[in-house]
Amino acid sequence: MSSIKVVDVIKRVNTIVVDTTKTRWPYSELLDWYNDAVLAVVNRRPDASIKNVNFPVTPNQSKQELPSDGLRWIEVVSNASTGKPIRRTNRRQLDDQIPNWHNQNGSEVSAYVFDSRDPKSIYIYPQPTTGISLNVIYSVAPSPVAITNFETDTKTLSIDDSYLNAIVDFMLSRAYEKDADYAANAQRAQMHYQKFAAEMGEKFNVDRVFNPEVTNASPGDMSNG
Repeated sequence: MSSIKVVDVIKRVNTIVVDTTKTRWPYSELLDWYNDAVLAVVNRRPDASIKNVNFPVTPNQSKQELPSDGLRWIEVVSNASTGKPIRRTNRRQLDDQIPNWHNQNGSEVSAYVFDSRDPKSIYIYPQPTTGISLNVIYSVAPSPVAITNFETDTKTLSIDDSYLNAIVDFMLSRAYEKDADYAANAQRAQMHYQKFAAEMGEKFNVDRVFNPEVTNASPGDMSNG
């Protein structure tokens, strides 16, 4: 849940670049870079923006596609009506053991196949003959934030507050790129982008250490990248 206002992030960046007149870096421009920053975070951490919903299955079909707002599948959890869990499985295993699994029908789904090279598609087994729903989690691209009044707008960050520093550094990188003809600003742009990348990496390591599904991690792993 986010509590930080987008306009406060923009004002923070404005303070750092010391543009008191808001002419070199107008707030509307900083807002564009805020939206770019959120997308950059989600591209690196798809789990930063997710939906956990009931997904209607297309009957008699093994291949299932994400809704139009989806970026990639994260998890297929269970059959919505019965609560029966659905396991991710290896496609080769199904191919070897049930060669015609793409045409196998059933009343509910027991397994699914995901290939990261095709992140918007999954294959389910068996294929229900009627329109059932599955409890699924998938990544979505946050809608761009639009602001007309930068003094009174109350919209909050599109993603969790924990990504604030990464967002600010990405925005600063874009801001200084605008004046990259000056050597100092080119260096600042590069420095802030490197900080953005480092912050994303550090957050990944921390999340990994405290992920209950990762049993072989420990706090000492946080420095190993």
